[in-house]
Amino acid sequence: MMAAAFALIGDYLIYLLPGLTLFALWFGLTPRSLPGLRIAILLLGFVLMRDVMTPLQFWSLGAGAQIGFIANPLVLAALGLMSLAAVAGLARVAPELWALVVWKQGGLALGLLLGLLAGCALGLPLRWHSGIGWGQAGALWLLAMALLALGGNALEEVLFRGFLQGHLEQFCSPWRAALLSALAFAACHSFLALSVTRAGWPVLLFTLLEGLLCAGLRVRYGVLAATVAHATVIGLIAVPI
Repeated sequence: MMAAAFALIGDYLIYLLPGLTLFALWFGLTPRSLPGLRIAILLLGFVLMRDVMTPLQFWSLGAGAQIGFIANPLVLAALGLMSLAAVAGLARVAPELWALVVWKQGGLALGLLLGLLAGCALGLPLRWHSGIGWGQAGALWLLAMALLALGGNALEEVLFRGFLQGHLEQFCSPWRAALLSALAFAACHSFLALSVTRAGWPVLLFTLLEGLLCAGLRVRYGVLAATVAHATVIGLIAVPI
């Protein structure tokens, strides 16, 4: 299992290398006085990192609303840790963007609880609709999936609700910034929905609803609450493949 995981992660990194190199050069050479463009570059780079996982069969969109993830738990854990490393790296290479991230507002415990409840409110009906049972995955896979859900969605939320939404709030009201963040989030799933998988409009509708949910939580309670909601939704509809 470990040898297979190393091989798969290695293939993923090698496959990404040319594209990520171009994005890194583009980002590094773009002046910090252009934060909007630098955020857009990061979002496009993230879309590449996420969508490449589909042809490499790390994950796929299954029947109904379920999302299938590779059965090797070490691959899932590695992807989650890599995502967290990317979050830490962004704090070092883009401190001016990191300053835009509002981690918490109001009570932290209340925000995390509402994030969990909001994630369940969206994720549980989708799980029931897809007929996902509670005993389909082993404990090790579930732990690794939890790490990927938290790590991967922490990176996504930092980019969309931290950088983008925080930047937009400098130019419009918080709720308009939230709406724009949600629209951008859904739009950035267009390639996945219409080209990479051809799953179509249901993916765009789901991601728009998820984006609105997370963006609203970000306004009231911060990025941490949005991350918990996002991770909960994905965790509830994830199945091993």
